[in-house]
Amino acid sequence: MSKTEEAIKDYGLYKYHLVEGSGATMTAALRDAIRNHRWIVVTGWTPHWMFSRWKLKYLKDPKGVYGGKEHIDTVVRKGLKKDMPEVYRVLNRFHWSIKDMQQLMDWNEKPNSDPYKNAQRWVKQHPKLVKSWTGQ
Repeated sequence: MSKTEEAIKDYGLYKYHLVEGSGATMTAALRDAIRNHRWIVVTGWTPHWMFSRWKLKYLKDPKGVYGGKEHIDTVVRKGLKKDMPEVYRVLNRFHWSIKDMQQLMDWNEKPNSDPYKNAQRWVKQHPKLVKSWTGQ
């Protein structure tokens, strides 16, 4: 919220009204706006399932109010490579796209979804990628 308040100030967006709410509130407002063909701006982040479900785009932030690009890293305990080389090898090779993450996140957001079954489904749909992680 504080970053969005800063963006409103820095970009002179005073005619817009910032509404505080949870992630669920944000996506509900987004869903309703899309259904009703209304414009809406939400404070989103990647990865997020909403990008898999709807065609969204980021607004430019030339002033860098929201900061730069971020990344996701795999962190393991010291000694894992020696103690469990197979596990370490998979984790070391593990990489998937934001699109892949968001697809699985979207499936998990559906009512009555089963994350375990969704993971199995995702693995079945991406055998080459999974094979590149396991070396099998």
